[in-house]
Amino acid sequence: MGFGRVGGMAEILSIRMRGGPVNSISWVRVLLDGSIELEFFDHGPEAESAFGNQVAWVYRIEAIEKPVLRGMLEAQTGQLIPGDEGLLGALAGLFESAWAIRDWLKEKGIAYSETFDSWA
Repeated sequence: MGFGRVGGMAEILSIRMRGGPVNSISWVRVLLDGSIELEFFDHGPEAESAFGNQVAWVYRIEAIEKPVLRGMLEAQTGQLIPGDEGLLGALAGLFESAWAIRDWLKEKGIAYSETFDSWA
């Protein structure tokens, strides 16, 4: 797990997550507006067969939700989570993929939006 800067823009943090289903990749990012973006990219034959392409699901947690998210993560880990890098590190450390985070957000009642891209 490592932090990256997306598109050479120092304001955007990104971590590629460590797991998930075979033929998938997940990222968690902090965007310029402070929101958190989760991306689940499926490049496997099942996606090709079902959708005719590689596909992606993108989940966005608005910046206003970050204090609630941080509090729940701190309660779960028993540790303080400072700053956006700490928040991304906690998400990537606790969960294998964007889908795992999405499931946890649903369970905890944290609001997020979802976009599906069938032409990823």
